[in-house]
Amino acid sequence: MNFKIADSKFRELLLPTLLIVMALNISSVVDSFFVGRFIGEYAVAAIDLLEPLILLVTVFEWLFGLGGQILSLNKKAEFDSDGSDRYFTLAMLLSFLASLIMAIVCFVYMDPIATLLHATPATKPLILQYATFLYGCFVVSTISGVITQYIRVDGMPNFASFVIILANVINIILDYIFLSSGMGMASASLASFIGYTISLVVCIYYLRSPKRTFRFVRSALKLKTFISHSIEIIKIGFPGASIGIFDVIFVYLMNAFLASTLGDIGLTTYMLCMDILVIASIIDVGISETLTSIVPIYYTKHDYVNLKHLIKISLILSVAFAAALTVFILVWPQGFLALYNFHHQDIVGFAEHALQLYSFLFLLSILPSMLVFYYEAIERTVLSTVLSTLYTLVLPLALVYILYYAIGSDGIWIAFPLACLLSTVFVIITVKIIQMREPKYSGLFFIEKDLEEKTRNFALTDNNTKERDECLQHLKNLNANEEFCKNTNKIFDVILDTNPSGTYVEVLVIDYDESIHLDIKYNGDQENLKHLKENFPEGLLKFAEVLGFNTIEYEMKKS
Repeated sequence: MNFKIADSKFRELLLPTLLIVMALNISSVVDSFFVGRFIGEYAVAAIDLLEPLILLVTVFEWLFGLGGQILSLNKKAEFDSDGSDRYFTLAMLLSFLASLIMAIVCFVYMDPIATLLHATPATKPLILQYATFLYGCFVVSTISGVITQYIRVDGMPNFASFVIILANVINIILDYIFLSSGMGMASASLASFIGYTISLVVCIYYLRSPKRTFRFVRSALKLKTFISHSIEIIKIGFPGASIGIFDVIFVYLMNAFLASTLGDIGLTTYMLCMDILVIASIIDVGISETLTSIVPIYYTKHDYVNLKHLIKISLILSVAFAAALTVFILVWPQGFLALYNFHHQDIVGFAEHALQLYSFLFLLSILPSMLVFYYEAIERTVLSTVLSTLYTLVLPLALVYILYYAIGSDGIWIAFPLACLLSTVFVIITVKIIQMREPKYSGLFFIEKDLEEKTRNFALTDNNTKERDECLQHLKNLNANEEFCKNTNKIFDVILDTNPSGTYVEVLVIDYDESIHLDIKYNGDQENLKHLKENFPEGLLKFAEVLGFNTIEYEMKKS
């Protein structure tokens, strides 16, 4: 089986997705590096205490951005461009409103919020200084993150990559310039604000592009539509966003616990653990989100051959990176701590040991994290939400308290990987119970057993007549009538004759009991769809552009 189109689309989306995940998380890590080096350990603890607020940006991106994106792509796959645009419009509007409200509340009540976040006399002044430009950063980084999600799946992944790279490069350069010149904590958030503001201005290029397929529509603002579609977006986006929501709650409770038990040394060490986890999750979550962007298309069309292939690639890449990072921390934790240039040896020794225990989390979190996003993409939201609740909040929080009082401070860092292991056991048992009631599915990824056997994939090119002949012969073996086979062959002719040489055409044939379903995807010129529309009667074929490739659907009723 040739997976060229699926592989190329996965590669095309992976880098922008990794960069988007990095953009939404790496700013606080970069700031931690520089404030730790130029200001000191208390500055790192101050950013740790602000982490619940910073994590809310990720919550908005997943809740509105990813939720809206899944629904928009599903509508495109169903050939409903108007519905797709409504979800796009609302995703952008909800992201703006939520981040603006958050910025206003924090601006007005930052002093009591700092106290609520368990600021100490040493950290509170640093928190208030860092928050100076953090309010504006909430808005620009949220909007930038959500719109680049859509740019990424709208045939412009390289532009999405550029936008995110630009924001982070500006942030890093300005962090170093500002902090090394002694401008203080406020300059760290100023650097982030400037970077994201410039990247958002650059996004105007996408909004003015005639090639974009997501557009703002006024129909989304009708009260009934606004309410119903907003509820749908939140419902679909919540499982992924719940990871961020539970992270906010968890970090807040952890900070309270650490402040009362281990003090500032515990807060600083926990910030180090979260920083290295952010680095790990750039790959883990980035791959999961890339898979999530493609899953709705292949799963909706029952293309389990390509789907299983992409799942396998995702797991291999995630495990390889996580294993390398775990080994690095186990063997040389000093290499990571050197980035912070800490001066107190007692913090360094304690943090090295904690990081080594914590590092097993990177490998054990891969499967539960991927399944949260995957179940969200196939709209099994209850299972996704329950898993994320256990995996990110209930189990780690319970184990931190239990193990700390059982074996001491080591129990805090052991609790995280152990929670992931127990979450994996839970989801395996739960899926088996569900599939006792729904026996047509098998495995953790809910593949339809019987339908998988009735599915065939073919990869065609203009110089590969063998695959085309096999596809047409397969249709005849399914008792497709002469007209259906003739039209199918004509579709291939029009696509290959009006596209550049070497264009790949992926053909999915499914033998349903009542019909034969033909789904064709190819990375060709969007204008090529006009040739197809001119050569076939209106209504015979369905057309759409999804994830940057053209999609054609043709169906024959058996009776």
